[in-house]
Amino acid sequence: MRRRRTLLALLVLIVVAAVALFIWRPWAASEAPPSPAPSESAPESPAADEAELSETPQPTETQPFTPIGGNPTADAGEPCVTEQVRITPQTDHSTYAADEPVQLSFTIENTGEEACSLNAGTSVQEYEIRTGDELVYRWSDCAADVQDSVATLEPGAPQTTVPIEWDRTRSSADSCTSERAPVTAGGAAYNLSVQVGDYASQESRQFILE
Repeated sequence: MRRRRTLLALLVLIVVAAVALFIWRPWAASEAPPSPAPSESAPESPAADEAELSETPQPTETQPFTPIGGNPTADAGEPCVTEQVRITPQTDHSTYAADEPVQLSFTIENTGEEACSLNAGTSVQEYEIRTGDELVYRWSDCAADVQDSVATLEPGAPQTTVPIEWDRTRSSADSCTSERAPVTAGGAAYNLSVQVGDYASQESRQFILE
């Protein structure tokens, strides 16, 4: 009888210990938490998009009187000789519809083997338009706010000026503030020549006004 009570008490202790061990579960503390599944990259926020847009490159500063890359404050290097400077007159079209303005420009190139410098500012630029032997337009007749500008020309690196607009009218020094007469059109041919200081274009550029 006593032995049976002892066995019963022992069984009760085992049951209590098993219940306590199941509730406590000391092995659970050593289990590492499951690592989160890799997630895809989060989309950029609107603020990030706005920041990217705000970094759009801004237009670079231009020098209005140095259309071929000159520098008004640069020290003049070895001057260009006439034989090494090639000037080519240009227009944006070869034929123009009625009342369409003409864009005038020129390309300047150093045909020598060494870099050279020259004044290529608007103070020494000249555009002349003729029909036959008749001079109908000279840019310097009414040019304003002109300046000098020293430019360095590298060999074999032609540069083109920013175009100026001709409104297809005759020019003269006394017509700058008055209405000017239009030139003849209807298929008439005109020729543009350019000079920059002592350097002149050897050929002219022909175009037609309809």
